[in-house]
Amino acid sequence: MDTIIYLIIIGVVIIFIRKIWGSKGKRVQNAINLEQQGRYLDALEIYSKISISQAADMVMRTPEASQILALRSMERKFPPRNIERAFLNLARIYGAKNDPHKSSKAFIFARKPFAAAKAYIDIGGTDFIPAAIQVIDQNSQFIHNRDQAIRNLARHAYSNQKFLEASELLRAMGAEEEANTVLIAAASELKKQGFDSLAKEYLSTTSHPKKALNRYIRDIQKSFTSGDIEQVRRSLSITNGLLSNLTEENEGETENENQKIREKIQEFDRRLKVLDSARDLLRKKNLNQSVALYEELVESFGDEVPGFVYAEAALANEEHNPTYSASLYRQAAELVRSKQAAKSFQVRAKNIEAVSSGGSTFLSAESVFPTDQRVEENCSVCRTKVTDITRLVRCPECGSPAHYSHLAEWLKIRGFCPICKKKIKIKNPKRKF
Repeated sequence: MDTIIYLIIIGVVIIFIRKIWGSKGKRVQNAINLEQQGRYLDALEIYSKISISQAADMVMRTPEASQILALRSMERKFPPRNIERAFLNLARIYGAKNDPHKSSKAFIFARKPFAAAKAYIDIGGTDFIPAAIQVIDQNSQFIHNRDQAIRNLARHAYSNQKFLEASELLRAMGAEEEANTVLIAAASELKKQGFDSLAKEYLSTTSHPKKALNRYIRDIQKSFTSGDIEQVRRSLSITNGLLSNLTEENEGETENENQKIREKIQEFDRRLKVLDSARDLLRKKNLNQSVALYEELVESFGDEVPGFVYAEAALANEEHNPTYSASLYRQAAELVRSKQAAKSFQVRAKNIEAVSSGGSTFLSAESVFPTDQRVEENCSVCRTKVTDITRLVRCPECGSPAHYSHLAEWLKIRGFCPICKKKIKIKNPKRKF
């Protein structure tokens, strides 16, 4: 009898555990589905009910534009100390995976900005020095003395035998002589150990900040071409200290070289400001002024216009000059490295030309904007409910509903219904929402 009762208890416990595990599995799957739909904050809500570590991981996966909102949501649910521990653990995990960007971001979310800067040095190396300095510059509420923080970072790099990193950090704050001293001391030790070639390399970089500036100029050019504007911003942020230490000697040739370096950096800085202004105007739908600024950018780059500049200029020209916009998209497609992006630009150019030349249509005043009924249907593009009837539109092939602005934008890029995949064209898309 006792054995039977014992077995019954074990069976009940197993059923209970399976029920809990199954419920957890369903919640995780729901969170995954929401994340795939781009509903990151809703997914975070579910993960927060499972564990703080999964919630922190979800914050890290959230796109940068929504990360602060996700972090604030997490802060309302968990104590600060627990949040700090969760992100510190993630920082160590990403560090072990040699991912300096994510490791640094996790340290920042744990409110450890100096540790975030160190992550770029420890994992990344010299290429990540601009990123490390940007972390210091963007966290002035925690780091009150910028120069001292950079100096401490250089000291940390030197103690870990990262001598090039230490010297570059010192150069970034204008301490050229200290940077030279670091490299000379490192070269002396390396020579004693028999590493003559490496010692020679270290000594070759001690003569003048011009070498470091030229390296950053090449980095800025490369980053502009690839569209990595944040890297451009970081590299430009540390050239001021180097420029201030660029002495003008009496020889005319050297003075001219220094002036050329200054002019190149000033031109990059100007292009960055024009790009920021053009993007801001484009976001505000001030198309005429944004078009003018993008034209200025295209002209300033000459024969080296980055693909993303053509693409953004095309977007600004879509409404008022669709033919020119299509040609810009095709130029962007030829320059971008991503095959997927190139294909997207080609399709967009094709669809813009189809719309501007007429053809079949699915929008009409009678069928698209009825006013005598009310709906609550999910948009086929964004998956949220269409509750405002004045924004409803339907696919003429399958009848699937969508927000007008969402489906119009989708068709510009893809050219087919997201549900039935039938090709659709928009004729005279004048209505704005």
